[in-house]
Amino acid sequence: MLSFAQTLTDEASQCLTGWFGKAAPGLKRDGTIVTEADLEVDRLVRDAVRTSYPDHGLLTEESTQVFEGAAMTWVVDPLDGTNNFANGLSHWGISLALLREGEPVLAVLDFPLLGQRFEAVRGHGTRLNGQLLTVPPPGELHGNQFFITDARGYRNLDVSVLFKARLLGSAAYDLAAVAAGVAVAALETLPKIWDIAGAWLVLAEAGAVIAPLLEGPPIFPLQPQVDYVDRVFPVLAAGSPEVWQLMKAGIHLKPGAERLARRLQSQGWTLPQ
Repeated sequence: MLSFAQTLTDEASQCLTGWFGKAAPGLKRDGTIVTEADLEVDRLVRDAVRTSYPDHGLLTEESTQVFEGAAMTWVVDPLDGTNNFANGLSHWGISLALLREGEPVLAVLDFPLLGQRFEAVRGHGTRLNGQLLTVPPPGELHGNQFFITDARGYRNLDVSVLFKARLLGSAAYDLAAVAAGVAVAALETLPKIWDIAGAWLVLAEAGAVIAPLLEGPPIFPLQPQVDYVDRVFPVLAAGSPEVWQLMKAGIHLKPGAERLARRLQSQGWTLPQ
């Protein structure tokens, strides 16, 4: 299955690279961007899985968003970082994860213009471009280290830590960058399951820490017959437990972030007092 995922990712990345600079963006009902590239890769992945593994389930951002509960299910973001892609920035890629009984067991994240591919298999570690990857210890903490966040976090959260903030625009890459030691932490405020399923395993197998930012429903295992299109999973990743705790202690809602608070609370997430 890893070989299948590698070959499928090769084809998907080649397709995305061919579309780069040419795909016209449109808007989905939630106001986010979608392009022809997202939809073509979504079809490519669905066709490949249904041909090679007809008994496997699919959960994809662009088409199949209800988890049917199959023992083996592929969770796919065909183009993570669509806004970057549509505007000519290089931080984008494909996130492909295989879940067994709702838990990630295999992941391939590929960022072709960056020349970086992360692969993970449960119990067998994480590799970056074929080399075994272990998250480096952060060492002495200082103000020139990075944490990565998203636009919603930047607008709605006060993050009072000594690290510098970066917004890169791809949730999968944001999280994988922690495994690679590029950033000491990453905060994703409203990611969907296809944004984080592959990165979750990449981080865990590399020895990093990734966990929900708030108290609430468990992320894994996924729940059968649930529509994941609007479900969000605020997560925090860090290179060590100490940095994770330091980051969490420094995160607070800004005044005026009531809309974000309502959305999180409506899905069972408990906001800190």
